[in-house]
Amino acid sequence: MASIPPNQTIYIRNLNDKIPKDVLKQALYGLCIAYGQVLDIVALKTMKMRGQAFIVFGDITAATAALRQLNGRKIFTRPMQIEYALSKSTLVAQNDGTYRFDQPHQHMSAKQRKQQLGIIGDAREKRRQSNADDEHAAKRRTTEAQDRIAEESSDDDIGPAAPRKQSPSETGTAERPSSTLFVTNLPDTVSVDMLTGLFRQYAGFREVREIPGKGDMVFVDYTSAESAAAARDVLDGFKLSAEQAMKVAFSR
Repeated sequence: MASIPPNQTIYIRNLNDKIPKDVLKQALYGLCIAYGQVLDIVALKTMKMRGQAFIVFGDITAATAALRQLNGRKIFTRPMQIEYALSKSTLVAQNDGTYRFDQPHQHMSAKQRKQQLGIIGDAREKRRQSNADDEHAAKRRTTEAQDRIAEESSDDDIGPAAPRKQSPSETGTAERPSSTLFVTNLPDTVSVDMLTGLFRQYAGFREVREIPGKGDMVFVDYTSAESAAAARDVLDGFKLSAEQAMKVAFSR
């Protein structure tokens, strides 16, 4: 079986394909920015590429760190399976001058990767293709069963939390909107750069402000309460580590 040389692009599979693409990309960005500059995230919803994504880092060192630290970690109840990409990304090729316009880049499915790496042969693929419909149905049933099990025991999950149901007492006490968010319960390993990368995805972002002597909490400023609310609605409960879900609320 062929080995894959280091690459500044990593390939992730076994992602939960029920998650909206924009939410998935935000979660992946928030996780990967801790290891270095993230240039691009490709997550397609086509039948061939569903449940898979490519993350392009600024250098191989960052990509390697993310691969080693995140491989096997759960996001949206699924453990990520991460490898180096087989080829140079379009963005990197354009930046270093090696991109060829007469040879457009094509993303390979998990099955095509296996073929190129010599894990499965053409004959075996033909046999699999002949009963693809039955196999697809069986995989779907298995996946749904795994999802149910994972949802019951997802203590080591990372990424955005499932929408929290409000209790009757909570529904009657709405927070007063503010353009500043108060973020608490942050893990010791989190950095301002990581938080900046996570919160600046939302329109109107201004800055992350550290609180002297309080390493587990910060303020995040936006230009309007509406912008702050958009970030809060998605990121409240976001897990930056397996043990801690950060809390995001309007600042009083």
